Amino acid sequence: MSQRRSGYACVFAAALLWSLGGMFVKVLVERFGAEPRAVACLRSLFAGLVLVWALPRLGGVPRVRVGITSLVYALVVGTFVFSTAGTSAANAILLQYSAPLLVAVGAVWFLGERLGGRQIGALALGVGGVAAILAFTWGTPDQRGVLYGLGSAVAFASLMLLQRSMRSGSPVALSCVYNLTAGVVMLPLAWGALRLSPGAWLVVALMGTVQLGIPYALFIRGIQRVPATDAALITLVEPVLNPVWVWLAVREEPHWSTFVGGALILAGLLVRFAGARPATGVPSPD
Repeated sequence: MSQRRSGYACVFAAALLWSLGGMFVKVLVERFGAEPRAVACLRSLFAGLVLVWALPRLGGVPRVRVGITSLVYALVVGTFVFSTAGTSAANAILLQYSAPLLVAVGAVWFLGERLGGRQIGALALGVGGVAAILAFTWGTPDQRGVLYGLGSAVAFASLMLLQRSMRSGSPVALSCVYNLTAGVVMLPLAWGALRLSPGAWLVVALMGTVQLGIPYALFIRGIQRVPATDAALITLVEPVLNPVWVWLAVREEPHWSTFVGGALILAGLLVRFAGARPATGVPSPD
């Protein structure tokens, strides 16, 4: 297999494994009775431990910036789990995938970049999609989960902007630091909810390892061999498959507005990345 084809396979495998996140959260919360705060904490700890072998490659990174970025990452993964537990998994993942579109706004404000026609069109579609999801969940039990999803998107966009400014250090090593930091930061919040059944411990260990730790390493390996735009488009497999796995596991059926909003968000991402040449791919933190 050529290096290019191997790279595509790695990126696809990463997106496929990332897409299991919603299913793991729903199974842990609904079948094992685990609390979202415990899930958010433990999966990050397990993911960090899986990647700890890469820590020697961390050298040369600005420690203060890494510390800030690690705290933002903790917000990303924490709010995503709370969002998935509080609304449909489709809502949670689609809202988080609006983050690359928010980066366009942040790049204008903080990095002095200009918005072109492609970015403006993509942003308009993305905003329309988020508005559709928000409008039909406002005042319902899903409202809090959707707000967590919006918070996760904003935090994810902030993470991308912070990560863009770092030019040194192994991405896998940075991911290890981010996950270990997230787990430690969330530990006091999760402390009273860590009495899980043996089955729940097994599932959360699989989640941190198979759904978060291993796919990040695969993505980094793949992005070194394929164009970043192709990698960004392949990762759209995640928001498409995430609700499918959840439906198969717990028979959760999203509201029709989720399909409308999701279609607009995905269309915005396609407009943004199809034919474009971004400097980096769009790795998922979940």
